[in-house]
Amino acid sequence: MCWLRDTFPEPRNDLTEVVRIRYARAYILDMIVGCLMPNLSRNLIHLRWLLKLVDFRAASKLS
Repeated sequence: MCWLRDTFPEPRNDLTEVVRIRYARAYILDMIVGCLMPNLSRNLIHLRWLLKLVDFRAASKLS
């Protein structure tokens, strides 16, 4: 997960919508890994959580 934090530093204000969506996905993934589903290594995540970030409209139906 260090790669994720290095790849997506603090966003600037002049980003395009596509880049903002990428940052949002990275932020959500970081929240899932760090707060909701941490593991002992704190650097891995199960593939099923990555698949939830493919379509934001479908993800809004998750509780």
